[in-house]
Amino acid sequence: MTNEGEGLTIMVVEDNDFQRAVAAKVLEDIGCEHVMAARNGQDALEQIVAHPDRIHIVVSDLDMPEMDGVELLRHLAERKLADAMVVASALDAALIHTVEDMAEEHGLQVLTNVKKPVTREKIRGVIEQYRKEHRARNPDAYSGVFTAEDIQEGLDAGQFQVWYQPKVSLSDGSWLASEALARWDHPEQGVVMPGRFVPIMEKSSLIDQLTWKQVHAIVEDLRNWQLQGRDLTVAVNLSPLLLEDVSMPQKLEEILAHHGVSTCRMTLEITENVVMKNLARSLETLARLRMKGFNLSIDDFGTGFSNFQQLNRIPFTELKIDRSFVSDITHKTTNRIIVESNIDMAKRLRLSTVAEGIETEEEWNKLKELGCDYAQGFLVARAMPYSQMPEWEKNWKEQFKSQLSD
Repeated sequence: MTNEGEGLTIMVVEDNDFQRAVAAKVLEDIGCEHVMAARNGQDALEQIVAHPDRIHIVVSDLDMPEMDGVELLRHLAERKLADAMVVASALDAALIHTVEDMAEEHGLQVLTNVKKPVTREKIRGVIEQYRKEHRARNPDAYSGVFTAEDIQEGLDAGQFQVWYQPKVSLSDGSWLASEALARWDHPEQGVVMPGRFVPIMEKSSLIDQLTWKQVHAIVEDLRNWQLQGRDLTVAVNLSPLLLEDVSMPQKLEEILAHHGVSTCRMTLEITENVVMKNLARSLETLARLRMKGFNLSIDDFGTGFSNFQQLNRIPFTELKIDRSFVSDITHKTTNRIIVESNIDMAKRLRLSTVAEGIETEEEWNKLKELGCDYAQGFLVARAMPYSQMPEWEKNWKEQFKSQLSD
């Protein structure tokens, strides 16, 4: 017996007796601590309420008598009775996607849906995703909580580093750009991800210190690449607080000029939420950045309600297609249509396009077919320090030649 499910309580909700029994057996075989089974939503709800411990994952069909899966998921979310849910259904993919969106809006963690029949491999994937996302959502449960004083000490000690995630051309695989990402090399906890320190920095006004330290390091790396004859650009994520500083573009331009690096070598990535913090000052800052030759990228495109308004008011040069649309682009018709429409619109607006979160060859090939310009994601590379990039590039060229080139 394997133990992937160690410590987990999982409930299966399925009105078909045979399929319910099979799913429960699969969960038991992979070592789940508690396996619960219900024949419909009402049965599941009664069992969950009576159960003394937390339900980690509910795997539920949708079309069931008495109480269907849609109503069950609403109760789970509103009453906070489970950590996460998985839709296991043979219904239309568009309908399943709508239900998943509903659950997420209610605050329930949604894991990859599972097509019937339920198998060990499918459940293993669900559990792996649950553990990964639970750790990301609840970092304090896995390690100590940082204070602003802890972070200040790390800044003073030079513990914060710049890592890069490459972006490559979908047409020929060439490495043309990278996104700069902050990492904290903590002496006790190892590499700490931004989600654990950036929110604290923004609340305590430490984000300015981090950004300018990162900018100086990035520009030095750009200068080194330039001396090597490399025609590379780097994308930098901007904090809302920095966009409110109308003097920031001038300061940024002076730093690049001091190192002999053109402003066109830097792309500033903006999300909708960032711009909306203080619209008037943000627009002034963005206008100055573009006037000075910096590239502007709209990040996470399609995930907000006013992206089109932002496209209309800000002189962007690049559009980044969010990973939520890239994922399953080869299986979900809706995702493919959305991505195809965004790429077509970007071309009409003379914007380059970057697809985020590419993880499979199938996604690469489909995005290339649709005319997307650049790829970013685990298929290409995870983020890494500057020193590791030459070795990555060598390996990437071999990977592209053997797997992705026509």
